[in-house]
Amino acid sequence: MMSRSILDYFDVSLDFFTQVVLNNPSLRGMILGYIAEAKLKEALMGHGRGSAFRKDDDHDRKKKGDLVVTYEGFEFKIEVKSLQTNTVEMLPPGGEWVRKVIKQKGPGQPNPPYLPLWEKHRFDAKFRGQFQCDASDRRKVNFPDGSSVETTNLLFGEFHILAAGIFTFREKWDFGFALNRDLPASTNSDYTEYQRQRLITSMIPITWPLQSPFVSDIYVLLDKLVTEEKAKKEDRLAGRETVVVEQPPAKTSDVVEEPQVKVVERKRKKKS
Repeated sequence: MMSRSILDYFDVSLDFFTQVVLNNPSLRGMILGYIAEAKLKEALMGHGRGSAFRKDDDHDRKKKGDLVVTYEGFEFKIEVKSLQTNTVEMLPPGGEWVRKVIKQKGPGQPNPPYLPLWEKHRFDAKFRGQFQCDASDRRKVNFPDGSSVETTNLLFGEFHILAAGIFTFREKWDFGFALNRDLPASTNSDYTEYQRQRLITSMIPITWPLQSPFVSDIYVLLDKLVTEEKAKKEDRLAGRETVVVEQPPAKTSDVVEEPQVKVVERKRKKKS
């Protein structure tokens, strides 16, 4: 027996449900976000290269990552985000940038010239937009220097890979993947320089075709992380201790400059 559809459950028609979703951007964004998570999980499971897929509780502030995957024996956290529709622009061949949505007070309105151009050029046009990269609510973040802030910004090191769902560009389930450490740092003047270099900016630009730090193949990043984890494991087995000394970057820019790391290997003393 076929289970009831969401339309049956809510006792509404497809047209009615469609209008409700389209008329409420926050609802549309929430639906897209959860579909993106499911689509990414489906794709990764289909590849057969990872295992033990799970999703941690959305409301657990101590666990970041929408999808946790075991790959080559190591566990990695993937944070999934989606484009904000009102930031999307398209550049058709030989044309100029055209916004998808006209910004105004309240909900934005579709930009009339966009749809005809999109229908004609969605597979040969360039796109750009932004996605919001932050936590679902504010929480207290404590830093190694003893300072703390109340913020929604995510931290460098809270997850391993960011998966940006860019469905809104071409209405295809494309993703742009980037390492956590390669994302841009916050430039918010409410935070100290020390704090900014440890907080990921809340709005991140992305393009199609993808540009650095984003790649289309998540396994390029997973393989890099596995290589690093194996090197750490070998160091531990060899009795070497890794000492990490943070050295703040020389300057601040819109592109993240991770604290430079000086690695010093020390031989552990053998127990007598």
